[in-house]
Amino acid sequence: VDSRAMLHWAALSNGTVDAQLVVSQNTAGWAAVGFPSTGFNMIGSKALVSDGMVYDLNGKNPSLVVPATDMGAFDSISTTVESGNQVLRFSTNGGGNTMLNLVVAYHTTSSGFPVARHEERFGVEVLITSTPMPTPPPVVVTPPSCTPSSNPDFQCQMAVDSRAMLHWAALSNGTVDAQLVVSQNTAGWAAVGFPSTGFNMIRPVCR
Repeated sequence: VDSRAMLHWAALSNGTVDAQLVVSQNTAGWAAVGFPSTGFNMIGSKALVSDGMVYDLNGKNPSLVVPATDMGAFDSISTTVESGNQVLRFSTNGGGNTMLNLVVAYHTTSSGFPVARHEERFGVEVLITSTPMPTPPPVVVTPPSCTPSSNPDFQCQMAVDSRAMLHWAALSNGTVDAQLVVSQNTAGWAAVGFPSTGFNMIRPVCR
């Protein structure tokens, strides 16, 4: 979601979705995830907050944020603190290939929800698939001939000059993993790029 918040989910065969929001290093604050009534609006939504309760967000004024009388789209909920992180778990209906709209918000220094308004708020659109496909691990394909790489993570290497060495590996999924190493360069800079034509660093301009 951002550098602090990570959303995990899994589509189950019974048509429900298990999800988890983790907000890192947030034990002094609060975190929330909700189902908006329209678009990604916080107002009108039901939100699970890290205090373990579901709230109706009826307006921006704290007096309009009240404990919900029902859980709405939340089927089950739980909240914990793990390794200094706020963890909010919930399940909801989400079978088939559908989009699930969520709102995520948090405050990093005050646990006084809802008086302490969110520092960050996001709208999140999640594609729920009925048959999730795991990503297979890449299989390395060794080129027919190359200079073996001195780095065990790669297959080939080529000396660009006396300082620069390029390592690479061709994978079975059609991608190439590569690494450029420039020796004794901590006080300087290094770069690698893809030219638009030939070996030009500057993109030509046609007039």
